[in-house]
Amino acid sequence: MGRWGAEFDPDRLADLETGMWKAYYRRQPARLFGLLVKGVREQARTSWPRALAASLFWTRAAAQFARSTGDYDRFAPDIARGYRLLGLPPSVDAEEVARRELRWWVVRREIGLAAGQAAGGAITRLYAALYELPESAVAEAGRLRGEAAEVRDRGATDDPDGPTGRGAAYWAEVARLLRESYRELKRAVTTR
Repeated sequence: MGRWGAEFDPDRLADLETGMWKAYYRRQPARLFGLLVKGVREQARTSWPRALAASLFWTRAAAQFARSTGDYDRFAPDIARGYRLLGLPPSVDAEEVARRELRWWVVRREIGLAAGQAAGGAITRLYAALYELPESAVAEAGRLRGEAAEVRDRGATDDPDGPTGRGAAYWAEVARLLRESYRELKRAVTTR
């Protein structure tokens, strides 16, 4: 048996995450929920009931976060509930993982268009806690995902159709960076 959460197809997970980001920014919580369920099943290899429940908590947290302007810590309990449902190893602190997950959301919100590097650092710390690996092992995966977030944010700002538009000028690059990120993460979590 390998490391928890290591049995995923990086390209498939990246495609699902690209879809999740689109659903989030287009304010499509039902679509976000459906894609989250698939992503959880892909990455955590958990049962349908657990995937549904975890995705429900995360969709609720994400939808409320999208409309919020502060007091972000109130979303951590739902994020932690979702993580606890995934069957994490007992040595992984779901509350700490949730705080780190929320932190990368907040970094992007607080810094704005130039948040890529800071978001990448926050994602690196999230991966290190979730997979119990040194930050150096997952730093490239975190950096690439943070860069994908910045490309999305800058692209949406420059898009004449706004953040809910087709995003033809930037979504392909976001998807490419997410694929690279998940390939790096896969390498990190499968290397002993």
